[in-house]
Amino acid sequence: MEVKKSLFRSIASNTLFQLVSKVITMTITFGLTFLISRDYGSYGYGLFTIFQSFPAVFYIISDFGLNAIGAREVSKNFKEINKIFNNILAIRILISMVLIIVTILLSLLVYPDTNIRFGLALGSFIIVSQALVSTTNIIFQVKLRYDLASITNVISYLFLLVVCLVLLNFKADISIINLMYVLASFLTFILNVYLLRKFDISLDLKFSKEYFKDLLTASWPLGLMFIFSQINFKADSILLSVMNLPNLGLSNIQTVGVYGLPYKVFEVLLVLPTFIMNSTYPVLLDSYNLNLTRFKKEFKKLLLYMFIIGIAVSFIGYVFVDRFLSYEIINTYFSTDFGYSKELLLILISGISVFFISQPLSWFLVIREKQKVLPFIYLVSAIFNVGMNYLLIPYFSFFASAYLTFISEILILSILSIYCYRFWPKNA
Repeated sequence: MEVKKSLFRSIASNTLFQLVSKVITMTITFGLTFLISRDYGSYGYGLFTIFQSFPAVFYIISDFGLNAIGAREVSKNFKEINKIFNNILAIRILISMVLIIVTILLSLLVYPDTNIRFGLALGSFIIVSQALVSTTNIIFQVKLRYDLASITNVISYLFLLVVCLVLLNFKADISIINLMYVLASFLTFILNVYLLRKFDISLDLKFSKEYFKDLLTASWPLGLMFIFSQINFKADSILLSVMNLPNLGLSNIQTVGVYGLPYKVFEVLLVLPTFIMNSTYPVLLDSYNLNLTRFKKEFKKLLLYMFIIGIAVSFIGYVFVDRFLSYEIINTYFSTDFGYSKELLLILISGISVFFISQPLSWFLVIREKQKVLPFIYLVSAIFNVGMNYLLIPYFSFFASAYLTFISEILILSILSIYCYRFWPKNA
């Protein structure tokens, strides 16, 4: 009983630290989003969204599922933690450098505007900085010390706030403001490395070729899943920036800005299921390895709790936005260009509960070492999402993208449910 209470307190405290950190960083994000959209308008915020969305497709590739595999491997053999950490770090640096080149080359093909190309070239270094931060988070996850990661994250965001306020005061180019997000991410990595000394973790990029190969072999299914998942999240903004649109009185860049503002709020809300699973995953791994009967009971409870929390977030969020975010407020504090943003936010929030259920099902397949089916599931959804966006954006613009965001997740949830039922342990 004491062990269960301890585990529960550990999960709760780690989730709480992440939530407190996110409240602080979210407040900073909202504040900067408000200032950028107010000072630069829908066109400037549209550029900012492109600078963040385009590289985001690629920095999720650098993750390549290595955190989940690394945490799983460490749980099996804790003595290898230094070796696992440094191998993953080396892999990610290599992948990130290649992806930066790919990002820059693709931006030359997609966007003729030299300002957009320049902004994307600067912003592409977020790929390597995020990869470095993500690798250090493996240690904080398996040690259940997200309090340390939360502290460094808050410090970096405070740095971001101060620097951006100065740049906004001088009306700096939007690409330079976006670059500050990259520098803040590098600062997080530096602080994380300093704290890793508590766990006797040292940086040593010498790695074993054999181990390098084993990690990639184990992680590629999750890597492909993350790629296809990110396509689901980011393809709509990229398509909105280049496709022919219905006449809503907005240019392509303005359309991306109007859609990007509510989508930023939506992405912030999605961190809640992510944080819960970050804290729960190591505990579920231990439970699965030690007591399969207990694991099944705990996982069923997790699904129930995630369902309840998801419905609550969707309901409370919808009511709050509908009642308190008036069009007068939007027009007063932003601009008339953002008039569609409230309706888009209501659409996105209405389907957010689906994401709370699909996440634990995905990680269940990882725990069962059935992650090879995940790329297929997310590929199907990515093809559906991109295809339907391509067909519907010329007629319905960002409204089609908003509805397709959670419709695609419903498709993922349906296929995940089939596979989880198939691989549910029946021998305990």
